[in-house]
Amino acid sequence: MIESSGNRKNVVVLGAGMIGSAMAQDLAAREQLQVHVADSRRENLDRVVEKAPVHAHHVDLGDPVVLKKLLKGCDLAIGALPSVIGLQTVKASIESGCNIVDISFMSEDARVLDPLARERGVVAVTDAGVAPGLSNMMAMVAAAWFDTCQRLEIAVGGLPAIRRWPFDYKAGFAPWDVLEEYTRPARVVEDGRVVIKEALSGLKLIDVPEVGTIESFITDGLRSLTDTLKVPFMEERTLRWPGHAALMKIFRETGFFSLDPLNVNGQTLRPRDVTAALLFPKWTFAEGEADITVMQVRAWGKKNGKAGEFTFDFLDRYDAATGLRSMSRSTGFTACAIANLILDGTLSQPGVHAPEALGAKAGALDAVLDYLRARGIRCHVTQQLQD
Repeated sequence: MIESSGNRKNVVVLGAGMIGSAMAQDLAAREQLQVHVADSRRENLDRVVEKAPVHAHHVDLGDPVVLKKLLKGCDLAIGALPSVIGLQTVKASIESGCNIVDISFMSEDARVLDPLARERGVVAVTDAGVAPGLSNMMAMVAAAWFDTCQRLEIAVGGLPAIRRWPFDYKAGFAPWDVLEEYTRPARVVEDGRVVIKEALSGLKLIDVPEVGTIESFITDGLRSLTDTLKVPFMEERTLRWPGHAALMKIFRETGFFSLDPLNVNGQTLRPRDVTAALLFPKWTFAEGEADITVMQVRAWGKKNGKAGEFTFDFLDRYDAATGLRSMSRSTGFTACAIANLILDGTLSQPGVHAPEALGAKAGALDAVLDYLRARGIRCHVTQQLQD
C-alpha cells in the first residue's frame, strides 16, 4: 500500500517499459503529483529512476492480489501492461477504489466492468493511447461536426525513420501486441453493419506529407466505435513501410503466429512463442534509433446541405533531447493528458469510459491536443465544405 503524500496526489504507472517510462517522466515534472512506477523487472525500474524523481516498486503486476494491495489509497493508476492482463489490471484497480487510465490492447471489452466501477465510485478510461484513444476522441468530434456523417477512416502506425531489410519495422510498443494486430479478426462497419474481416487485408498505399508513400491494411482498431458512433461506413488501418504486410501474411499463413501447441521431436511448443523469441530482438530499437508516428482521422458527410470533409493529421518524431521515441510520446502523453482530466475533475462520472466519450465532452479533445502541443507533438485540423 502506498502511503499518503500530503497535499500531493499519488499516481502510479503500472509498467516501466518504453511507454510506461515516458509516462513516468512526464508526470514526474508536475510538482503537485507524487509519482510511483511499478514493474516486475528491476532493470526497467532502474532506468526510470535514473531519469525521473519517482518511487519504484518491484512487484508482480500479474498478481491481482498484489496489485490491489499496491493501489489501495492511490488517486490514479495508469496501466501500461501487456494486453493479456489488461482486463484484470483494470478490474483490480476498480476493486481497490483507484481511478485508472489504461492503454492495453486487450481483446475483451472493458465496459463489462462499468457496473462495478459505478458501484465503487471509480473513473476508468480504457483504450486511452494514441490509437485507440486519441483517434476515438477525434472520430467523435469529426462525426459530430456534420449533420450527417457518412464515412470515417482512421489510419495510424509507428515506423522506424530508416527502413532496414527484411522487416522494415521496429516495435514501438509491446511486440506481442503487434502480433495481436496481425492475427486478431478486424471489425469494420459497412452499410451500418459490423463486418468481420481478416487482419492485414485490404492493402493500399497512401502518401503522407513529410514521410512518403506507406502501406495501410485493416486491423481491429475501431473497437468501441463500432457501437458508439452511428456512421454507416467505418474502418481502421495500420500503417507500415511497403512490403511489411506481405511478409507478415506469409508468417501468419505458415503458422508462425499460431498459439496451438505443436509437437516437434517429442517437444511441445507454441509456434508464436518461438517466433517471438526469434523476431522480437530484431524488432527492438537500438539506443538512439529514430521513429515516426503517423495518424490520419478522416470523416466525410454533409453539413448545411453541403458535402464536406473533416480531417486530423497527426505526426510525431523521435525526440533526441529526451531519448523518447515518438510512439512512447504519442501514446504515453495522450494517456497522461487523459489522466489530467480525471485529476482536475473534468472527468468525474464513475464508470468505465471509452475514449470517444471524452470526445463528446466540450473542450476535452482541445485540452488533450494542447497538452500534446506543449510537448512538441503536432496535429493539423482541417474542415472543408464544397461550394
